[in-house]
Amino acid sequence: MAEQRSFARLAVAFSAIVVAVCAVVLTVKVMSTDTVTVKPVRVLDPAAVEKQVANTVGETKNGPPRVYCPVSVVVEVGAKFECRAWGNTNPETYEVKILDDQGELSIEKQ
Repeated sequence: MAEQRSFARLAVAFSAIVVAVCAVVLTVKVMSTDTVTVKPVRVLDPAAVEKQVANTVGETKNGPPRVYCPVSVVVEVGAKFECRAWGNTNPETYEVKILDDQGELSIEKQ
């Protein structure tokens, strides 16, 4: 009977050691794993874009033009979008192209 108790204690001790080693290995693995780096999405400031388009349109006989551009335009070199400007009578469409990753724009009347 003493032999069975001794074996049981040995089995419990061995199990505890195996669990502890597994915990250490798992901790080391998790700590050494690189985390995924997510690049934040950059968007243009719609008010600033509208102001640049208004400057391109220039002053109208009714004062400064009203300009509407899409919101949340992601900064991607070469991306294009349209803005609408109202000044004198009918709305005019302007194509805006993103020239660089700093948000420099090209604005042309369509």
